[in-house]
This record gives sequence, structure tokens and C-alpha cells, in this order.
Amino acid sequence: MNINKLLDRAERLFIEKDYINALKLYSIALSENKENLDAYVGAILCDLGFTFDEEAQVLYYYFQTIKESISDPKKTIEHLTNSLIDGRVQDDIYSLLDENMALNDGIDYEDFIKIIEDKENFKEAFEDAIFSTRVIISKKSQFIDFIKRLADNGYYSVALNYLEQHAPMYQNDQEILKLYSLLPKGMAWYIL
Repeated sequence: MNINKLLDRAERLFIEKDYINALKLYSIALSENKENLDAYVGAILCDLGFTFDEEAQVLYYYFQTIKESISDPKKTIEHLTNSLIDGRVQDDIYSLLDENMALNDGIDYEDFIKIIEDKENFKEAFEDAIFSTRVIISKKSQFIDFIKRLADNGYYSVALNYLEQHAPMYQNDQEILKLYSLLPKGMAWYIL
């Protein structure tokens, strides 16, 4: 049995919100390899999806973003799901992620904007911030503003990369999809 094909299929089912069948496949993958991080987190998020559908989807994309860059992504996802289940979420899933990311050395988007205003030069501020830390974007309006600023300053490939990684979190939101039109023709031909 090819565990990678199994995980790919489970992932597709999860994204389609078919949590029952995705959970079955993640369980099979776990029976093959109990240490498989993707299978473990996938199973947790499927279980979460039965009660917290949108949050499970957001956490899935968040996990894809952090799994290579932090020391214990499994513990992070467990903490976030437990916070949801226990009702410790004050506002919404995005504010919970914002709090979690702040713990992992990043600067808030508002602080990033202040740096830009102080330097009066987006390119210089962006390069300083991006090479020294992560910019934490926790609201859709911040994401839209960030992509527009990237495009206005010629960072098209960076904007495209952010869109490809984070647009699925917004589930085909038309405001987000319009951002692809800011890129030069040919960069996002498959979206438009």
C-alpha cells in the first residue's frame, strides 16, 4: 500500500469536507505508520470538522503552512483544536491563529504597516521585515491590503505565492480571487 497516495486521497476528501471517508483513510494510514504526522493531524481535523467545519478547514491550511517551519506542529494543532473544543476561543479561528503565531516570533500586520509608514518606503520595510521575521496576517482585510501592496511595488511572484498558499483558506471568496487580476497576464492564467 502506497501511504502517500492514501494521504493524497484523504486530503482531497478532507478539502471536499467528506470527513467520514477522509477519516477512514487517515486511520488506515495511521495503522500503517503510527508516527505519520499528516495522518495524525488529518484524523484530528476530520474529527474536529464534524462540529467545527470552517475551523477545521482553516486549521488544515494553517498546518500545511507551519508543518515544516516549527518544531512541534503536532502539539500546536492539538492545542488549537483543544481550545476550540473546550470553548476557549474568544472571537474566531483567525484570532486564535493570530495569538498562536505571535508566540512563534512574528510581527503583527499593524506593526508592519507602522514600519512602512516610518520608513516611507514599502520595498525597504518589506525586505527588512520579511528577512528578519514573519508578518502575521490575521484578517481578510489585512491579506487583501498586503497583496495589493506587494503588487503595487512589483513583488508579483511573492504576491502569487501568498495567494496560492492562502487563498484556499477563504474558500473561493470573490474579493480574494479578484486579487489575481493585479498580477501581470500569464502569471495566473489558470485562475482567471
